[in-house]
Amino acid sequence: MPALDPATELPGSLRLTPSFPFVGRPRELTLLRSLMPRAGGEGRRLALLGGEAGSGKSRLVREFAHEAAGEGALVLYGGCDAVVRIPYQPVAEALTHLARVAEPDQLRDDLGAGGGELTRLIPDLAARAGPLPEPVTADQDTERHRLHQAVAELLVNASRRRPLLVILEDVHWADNPTLHLLRHLSRAAADARMLLVATFRDLEADVPAELSSALVDLRRTEGVVPIRLAGLTSGEIAELVGQAAGGDLGDELPRLAGSIHELTEGNAFLVIELWRALVETGALVAAGGRAHLTRPPQELATPDTVREVVTQRVARLGEETTAVLELAAVIGPEFDLAVLVSGTGRDEAALLGSIDLALRSGMVADVPERPLVFRFAHELVRRALYDRLPAPRRAELHLCAGEALEAGSPQPSARTLADLAHHFTAAAPLGGAERAVDYNLRAAEAATAALAFDEAALALRTALRLGIADERERAEVELALGVACYRAGRGSEALEAYRGVAAIARAAGNADLLARAAVGFENSCWRMAAVDAGALELLTEAAAMQGEEDSGRRVMVLSGQARACAFLGDHDRSARLRDESIEVARRLGDRRALATVLMRAYWARGTTGLDEILEMLTESRDLAAELGDIELQAEAMEWRISALIALGDLESARQELAEVYEMASRVGQPFIIHVAQHYRSTIALSDGRLAEAEETAERSFEWGRLLTGRDPTATYGVQMFGIRREQGRLAELAPVVRILAASKDQGGAWGPGLAVVLAELGMHDEARRELARVRRKGLIELRTGLWLASLVYLADAVALVGDDALATEVYTELLPSAGSIVTVGHGVACYGSADRYLGVVAATAGEREIARGHLEVALEVDRAMGAWTWLAHSQYALGKLLVEAGGNDRARGRRLLREAGSLAERIGMPTLLGRVRAEGGPAPRRPPPDGLSPRELQILRLVAQGLSNRDIGARLVVSEHTAANHVRSILRKTGCANRTEAAAYAYGRGLTAAPAGRE
Repeated sequence: MPALDPATELPGSLRLTPSFPFVGRPRELTLLRSLMPRAGGEGRRLALLGGEAGSGKSRLVREFAHEAAGEGALVLYGGCDAVVRIPYQPVAEALTHLARVAEPDQLRDDLGAGGGELTRLIPDLAARAGPLPEPVTADQDTERHRLHQAVAELLVNASRRRPLLVILEDVHWADNPTLHLLRHLSRAAADARMLLVATFRDLEADVPAELSSALVDLRRTEGVVPIRLAGLTSGEIAELVGQAAGGDLGDELPRLAGSIHELTEGNAFLVIELWRALVETGALVAAGGRAHLTRPPQELATPDTVREVVTQRVARLGEETTAVLELAAVIGPEFDLAVLVSGTGRDEAALLGSIDLALRSGMVADVPERPLVFRFAHELVRRALYDRLPAPRRAELHLCAGEALEAGSPQPSARTLADLAHHFTAAAPLGGAERAVDYNLRAAEAATAALAFDEAALALRTALRLGIADERERAEVELALGVACYRAGRGSEALEAYRGVAAIARAAGNADLLARAAVGFENSCWRMAAVDAGALELLTEAAAMQGEEDSGRRVMVLSGQARACAFLGDHDRSARLRDESIEVARRLGDRRALATVLMRAYWARGTTGLDEILEMLTESRDLAAELGDIELQAEAMEWRISALIALGDLESARQELAEVYEMASRVGQPFIIHVAQHYRSTIALSDGRLAEAEETAERSFEWGRLLTGRDPTATYGVQMFGIRREQGRLAELAPVVRILAASKDQGGAWGPGLAVVLAELGMHDEARRELARVRRKGLIELRTGLWLASLVYLADAVALVGDDALATEVYTELLPSAGSIVTVGHGVACYGSADRYLGVVAATAGEREIARGHLEVALEVDRAMGAWTWLAHSQYALGKLLVEAGGNDRARGRRLLREAGSLAERIGMPTLLGRVRAEGGPAPRRPPPDGLSPRELQILRLVAQGLSNRDIGARLVVSEHTAANHVRSILRKTGCANRTEAAAYAYGRGLTAAPAGRE
């Protein structure tokens, strides 16, 4: 990208001419300079610049932006609106500037494959870059992820030409989509040669919950640097005053600077406002090249609030200028002359006279590149003017502003629609609600198109609150609200909206409307995993009103009923309704509906065997492929993987997983990627690749946190519980598990889980007390949670502490699972053959022959699966049983213990290895030197082979970042200065060859 004159290339907001000199901030400027990437290969950095209102954040980034532009960086800028939250506003402004200054050919190249997605943010992008595809229509998470990927790709590509400085101002006013995108860029744009600076007010009262959560995430991300902007020191105030005075203050300067610091605590905005007051009131006079104070600053009776500062200064400007500024404050941070003319009825010349006074006072400033457009010098000034207005006067001015804006916007943009909705809503007591309702509905449509579902829901709620007389129209708005809340991840609010629609539908006897409400209600319940009998009742009511006539709507009502019944445990009815929905879809010849209900068969499988469900999912997958619906195809394949794991066919699950992961990554489906990662963790744990299991569980959790309306914590907790058990690190989880087990809301499997933790840590008395507590409450209570997980945790615990009475109860409940594979949730965890658990509880209860039969089955099943982790456990359990029984089977028992020990050592299962040795198994091999973990030893071998971090990541299926972290740990533990020394270390200690079967 050719370099332009930095002064003309800077965004207009950064080209405002300051009326006061810039002083101080040497530490902050030095830090920002050090973060600015310049050379090729330097990656993305992110600075979080916080400070109180008026601390000088905007001025600091302006000065730094001018400096960076002068050195050849391309500066992009966007700010958040203090009044109306505009979806992705700061990012859209920044990218619009990028599109404006880029050459069209270069812009097309930089957009890559995601250019069409960016039209959601920049509707006229095609006018600059040429024809672009339409954005992909999909579920909300996929749409949002594709948009975020497109933004990251554009910034990465553009930064290859020149370093980028991207400034996002006032993110304490940012909408949720902007904060989600900021999180994404902190992770996904690592290759961008870019410094992203986000400014925000950091006082607790100014930090909303959404920003607080985002800051926690961002601060723990590599390459993110927090910067706190404190007040100016007395010395810095002296420097500012000395330059602004226009004369020599002599000995009075330190005293004046100290007084100003005492009165303002160094707040840059208040320092300047107080200085203006000194000059305007005659307290400071400059003459003859010297300046002197006519009275001490304290005698000005300096007000304690910004509002009083501004009120005093406005009063000195006169009534006409005050009236203009009050209307401007209602319009927003920026305002243009045309709107002021329309809103006040005064001619341009008179208005320009008033604005000139405001400009000279420093309360407003010109906006470069936008003739006759102005902005307040600081949001504190605008807010102080607005807050002093009486409520009736505010409504009157909002009406003036709205009508003026409406007259000048025959085809309003999404931004203008949001402003019009804001003004006419505030003016509703005077101007009526009709226009406010209309503009809120149109603003909601625009927000939905921009994937800003929270803002869409807010606008829809406002329209409903203002009043919609027509019941059918109100119902449609309620339906739209339900969809917006659902897509924003606000499930309970979506349910409330659908209930409202259902009430209207009943009163009107409208079957179609009731069906739409019922389907939306059930879908919201399913999304947030809410077991709500209301969904089934509503769907049943809708089905009765629909009648028996085949229709696409009836297919979805029946399918929803089937899924709702399954959630409530009515599996026979679930299967019948599922089959009926499939039959109706077949009769209609609706292949898409058929593919959808066949895919849902996994959730409504009832008592149907997994083999039959797998056939349905296969048909769904194939139909979706024929229809070209990659998302539906990927989802059907996702549930096929879960079914394959439950059937013990890990090899087929691995093959399908590789394909579905590639598809989901290609089209950007976060939900599918999240689930695929937890499948990878489940399979890796079964395979004995514990480090990979941990890494993929972490990645699944991170992807899950990007999803709306879902909390991945439970899935992550179950996975890490299983991984830490095998790693011998359960002690790390003991406090958390104890808290969860004691919680009324988080009971379920965590009580049995705590018993396992205590037993494995050797705290057998405590484990027995926990088991006694579980038994007193009754096993039936565990059915409401993860039932099978609860049983297998109990099986392990009773075996470790020898609770034969509870072992008998657990055996009875587990017996129906004989011959099956233990899976938790939907592929969240796989613990191998259920017969192993039946065997260990039978042995604990003294039923050795029964136990042996189960353990022989487990041995066969786990070996056939290739589930080496669980095979090691089965070998140990059967080997221990045979050795204890004595006789002819003792030799085989010892062989099984040796095999279990070999597997446990190879995989890295210290707890099981300790048990094997306690039974007379093999002694351990020499551990890796210098405290290296098995994973680090594996990576050290690859370093010795000359592989880069990127190559190591590709070989081990981990991120380059993860590989780099391991290499840093290896260098630290071994005392090596670099990779070359690490390779010599590996060769010198004979660590370059992996044991058989490890790699």
